[in-house]
Amino acid sequence: MPPLFLYVKWRGEKILDMDLPDWRSSTPKERQLNKALLAKTTGLANKLLGRLLTDKEINLYHSYANVVSIRRLGYNDHGPVHARITTYNSLRILELLHESGVETSLEEEKVGTMEDSALAIILGCFLHDTGMGVTRDQHEWHSITLADQFIVSYLKWIFPDDLARQIVLRSMAHEVIVGHMAHTRIHSVEAGIVLVADGTDMTRGRSRIPLNLELDPSVGDMHRYSANTITRLDIEKGENKPVRLVIKMDNATGLFQIEEVLMTKVKASPIMKHLEIIAEVGDDPPKFYLR
Repeated sequence: MPPLFLYVKWRGEKILDMDLPDWRSSTPKERQLNKALLAKTTGLANKLLGRLLTDKEINLYHSYANVVSIRRLGYNDHGPVHARITTYNSLRILELLHESGVETSLEEEKVGTMEDSALAIILGCFLHDTGMGVTRDQHEWHSITLADQFIVSYLKWIFPDDLARQIVLRSMAHEVIVGHMAHTRIHSVEAGIVLVADGTDMTRGRSRIPLNLELDPSVGDMHRYSANTITRLDIEKGENKPVRLVIKMDNATGLFQIEEVLMTKVKASPIMKHLEIIAEVGDDPPKFYLR
């Protein structure tokens, strides 16, 4: 079979023409993140992730979304690795909020449990960028169109005799997806978590491949170059708030990622009041965006 198309497998890997069997296979980075996600979860969340992470059809949607994002548009990674990193970070933020006594919206409204919220977050976050395979503009709505079949199928599998729970979690997963760009106002803690977590995938690994491609100058260049200066992002317990995000960078170029990407999402998120955000630029004193 001739090569299907020029495809980027994972961050830091060379760009190769790959035939269909290789294109379908997972990468070392994906497998590393799979282990981290499974180690972090228990119960139904672990059961759900065990299937999602190895779903070949979903992997193809993720992979093609990455081709469109990187090769066609010159954007950063929106594929299998991004889906896993944002899902992991979402669960980490959820964990810290729970430990501080912050209830999810499903808990507060008495229509679901903490575990239900985790399931909705996993489904919505893992599938939030499938629509990038269609177009960048309003891709969150295309993501819902492509992802809903998986959301419905997996919820029926987990809760075969609980139609009410299927409906609640399906609706919440949709809010998670449609809200992740901050273009549509959201109201739940769950969707707010994913909105912030999507902005936390900003380290230089996400921009390495598009920077290595010989692309003409474009409006997306600042996103790539600024992300390339960010060396690390830690999600930890805050001193005054439940969650602290610490972003470390080589130079001030990385502040663009915080101010134009992350903070845009944070300001639109219902969990903003629970966050501390700190930038560490080289040896300069820390810069506090929220404290």
